[in-house]
Amino acid sequence: MIYTAPDRSLLPTISQVLEMVKDIMSKMPIRHRMPYDECIDGDDIFLLNRTAMGYFTLKPNITQQPCLFYGDNDFHQLLQPQWNYLSREEYLIENVLREEFELTMESHPLYRLFLQGIPTRKLPVRINNPFGNALAYGFRTPMIPLTSSLDVAAFFATHSRDNRTGEWSAIQEHDSNGNINVGVLYLMELAVPFPAMPGLSCIGMQAFERPGLQRMYALNVEQGRNFNEHRFVYGFQFRQNPVEVRNIEEVFGQGEKLTPDELIADKAKDIIINRRVSDKAFVRNCKNNPREDPKINRKRLENAGVRIVQNDIHLFTEKELSEHFYPIAEAKWEEMFSHVRAIHPGFGVLLDDIRRFPNTDKGRLFFRK
Repeated sequence: MIYTAPDRSLLPTISQVLEMVKDIMSKMPIRHRMPYDECIDGDDIFLLNRTAMGYFTLKPNITQQPCLFYGDNDFHQLLQPQWNYLSREEYLIENVLREEFELTMESHPLYRLFLQGIPTRKLPVRINNPFGNALAYGFRTPMIPLTSSLDVAAFFATHSRDNRTGEWSAIQEHDSNGNINVGVLYLMELAVPFPAMPGLSCIGMQAFERPGLQRMYALNVEQGRNFNEHRFVYGFQFRQNPVEVRNIEEVFGQGEKLTPDELIADKAKDIIINRRVSDKAFVRNCKNNPREDPKINRKRLENAGVRIVQNDIHLFTEKELSEHFYPIAEAKWEEMFSHVRAIHPGFGVLLDDIRRFPNTDKGRLFFRK
């Protein structure tokens, strides 16, 4: 359901919408918690949780809020992930680009540790969401990015990002034709227990920074479905006003705190913009799609401007890791897990072991290379 007005000039501002949404939230019951979930304070907290699939998540804390959010700096009558519009050739391109990104992530030791599992006395704690990471770094996926933070959604609803420079700018009040620009702040009610929400998943804190900073969740939107018409979604249109968003900009440092400088972000941007992939990425895609003809697909990619090269052009090098990761690895680990709590007491032992990992024999080998 979308709340709008017959005249754009009558729409509220983002500040007014934020106040309205906060008031609505204060009156909504919290229905998504599982019986074993503890109620935990702190918007900056992540909860160690295990999914029905067996892997773990570092879940942005929503134990005391009834909904998630999404911000869009424009209104679309039909709101679907771009993935749902792709042709067969475009699917091929996007999948190969994403394979290249996955290979790149797997070349980073922290991502590999999360993928293989952090050793504990009970079981390895595997934290991995490759599609979620791809979504966070600009690749097309079948998902809508949600957040547990109302402020994060408000920032995205009032700003646009230059994908080449990475710079954020506030949406102006009027477009080039003098029309009032409209944004939308979405509220998605978690009206049933979290595991029972169709298509909803947690991305949360990952090996790389962006998903955690953006407090990310995601909703898989099926082909032909309109996010605007989801039965648990409410959208509030507002008129853009760059003066009103200065406080939001200060909170997030003009967006730098949501999309900080990271080597993985630079590598993702190069993959997306320049469309260069390694032969390993192409081979992996062929293995994942055994019914496709590799020769035909290679030709399709070449015709579409995708360059397949023999070199591992995007993998993390020892020089990059020595300069940007190993010197801060231990401090980064301590900082990450200082914000993590166990969603129920049974995971307390796992979390204690994770925090002690740098001081174990395996941890010393990992952190002090």
